[in-house]
Amino acid sequence: MLLPSEIEAKWLLPTLRALVVKRLVTEYGLTQERTAYLLGITQASVSNYLREVRGKCCYTSLRLPALEQHADAIASVAYDSQDPHKVVKAIQEAIGRIRQDRTLCEIHKYLEPELDVENCDICGTFH
Repeated sequence: MLLPSEIEAKWLLPTLRALVVKRLVTEYGLTQERTAYLLGITQASVSNYLREVRGKCCYTSLRLPALEQHADAIASVAYDSQDPHKVVKAIQEAIGRIRQDRTLCEIHKYLEPELDVENCDICGTFH
């Protein structure tokens, strides 16, 4: 069984980053270099997110509206503040809300279909 922290690190964070990168580059018109700076990643990583080499595993299959909303909010913070510290804080807060609203459970169920997420309390959220 995957730990919630594994799901966050291997699937959720890359998916959120991919969504935010796409918004910052395509909607806000930031360069790959500026986007990388704001997210604390390399320009090569930004390129990989844009080419969908990274970060598309769960998102392309699940299409979770909550992830879209969080990505919009994070991209807005990044563009408006131009402060990497505020961006990291926005990402961390989004991950916490994704855990609380059980969106993480939906990802977990996708990755491990046999898991009974309705009766699971591993990450501290109760249904």
